[in-house]
Amino acid sequence: VGCASTGGAGAVNQENAVVHQVTPEDEAATHSKEPLTGESAVLWVNGLGCPQCATNIDFQLKRIRGVSDVYTDLSDGKVTVALARGTKPSPYRLSEAVKDAGMTLVKIEAK
Repeated sequence: VGCASTGGAGAVNQENAVVHQVTPEDEAATHSKEPLTGESAVLWVNGLGCPQCATNIDFQLKRIRGVSDVYTDLSDGKVTVALARGTKPSPYRLSEAVKDAGMTLVKIEAK
């Protein structure tokens, strides 16, 4: 999977993709296997740069048990996931879905 705007597999359109600068602690928190709490989470994603990227990440995240809705904002490179009642995904599970979409989760904010 790559950014459709570059035409290459695995490539990312660096002109349009947002790259977040985060602390090592923020990045480490994306590997937690503890379920999230709250009703939603904001995912800071590096490599999110075109509508096809947004479609890919939406598809991968909507497949996760406990994710009820996804809103992707290309302008700031953030994805908001609404969490269903009951079982909630871990940051690690969300990170793996983002990776499957060809991008990197670098920070997560539970809301």
